[in-house]
Amino acid sequence: MKKTVFISAGSSGGHIYPAITLAKKLREQGHSVFFIATSNRIEGKIIPPYGFEICDVTSPIVRKPMKGMSKFILEIMRSIIESQKYVKQYRPDFIISFGGAVSFAIGFVAFIHRIPLYVHEQNAVLGLSNEWISLFAKKVLTQFKIKSNLLNHKMVHVGSPRTSEFKEYNVNSSVYESLHFLPNKPLVVFVMGSLGSFTMQQMIESMINHYPNVDYQRLFITGSRFYEKFKYLNELHTNTKVVDSISLIDLYPHIDLLVTRAGATTMAELLGSRTPSILIPSPYVTRNHQQRNAQYFVDHDVALICDERNLDEHQLAQSIDSLLKHPQQLKDMREKLSNMSDLNELELLLKELPL
Repeated sequence: MKKTVFISAGSSGGHIYPAITLAKKLREQGHSVFFIATSNRIEGKIIPPYGFEICDVTSPIVRKPMKGMSKFILEIMRSIIESQKYVKQYRPDFIISFGGAVSFAIGFVAFIHRIPLYVHEQNAVLGLSNEWISLFAKKVLTQFKIKSNLLNHKMVHVGSPRTSEFKEYNVNSSVYESLHFLPNKPLVVFVMGSLGSFTMQQMIESMINHYPNVDYQRLFITGSRFYEKFKYLNELHTNTKVVDSISLIDLYPHIDLLVTRAGATTMAELLGSRTPSILIPSPYVTRNHQQRNAQYFVDHDVALICDERNLDEHQLAQSIDSLLKHPQQLKDMREKLSNMSDLNELELLLKELPL
């Protein structure tokens, strides 16, 4: 029997991309899928190209107490009213939240209308919206093995559907070929999240200039905001290339080491592609979730972790060298990553849903 499914996801790619992976699979199976999202935020740019309709609702912005709190409450009420309108229009059989502020209202509406609610948490600690609506959820499905005294009886570890993207993906070899790197030299890639981090990008720039002659090749992915500032490095160092963006999923088979943040989507992709990494968690995220994500990988001996607040270009260079000079350690990391996942995360998630 075909179902109508609402998926809520917003605020960051970490919430949105795994939701899209699930949505595509549900659509393949003949189900009708609608996204509860905010069209003028990041999800409004990412979701429509995949052919899914956005049910546009207000995404409340969390504010400091006594500073705009009344506006915050009004936004929540408005979001609930908007969500109810779409529930009455499309009558979803169940709702699954991938997180973001936009998810709170639809979770509450699911409770009011007795619609089965499921939550998927991508990080190693529950996000604020997901934590609240998990009280109403039938199951809390997680990317990491996490614990909650209040919600343990609902938690099921399924992994991230994003990891399953690597199971049967046909790599576009032209992406790597366009960079004209030498295949017999290690490739280290630097990327600091979808929006980038100017502080970390400056540190990477300084490291490249301090250590111009290294025994490996470097790809520095800056994002469109910072490309103009750092593109001059292309002219100075023959073993270093700077690009504003690139299809990482097509590049992973050629990457020996990824230096990156520890966002949820990045972690899912590292696991799926079996790529060793140096993780530099952002210290400015909700509930310090990137630190928790990174620690999960470090505990499994598949990554190194660096604290941005105590890091400089010399320490970063030394960390890279220490791994590249020990290829067996990189090989062991890849094997342990393979042992952590059989790339069936999407199938595990689907089994937990009322399809």
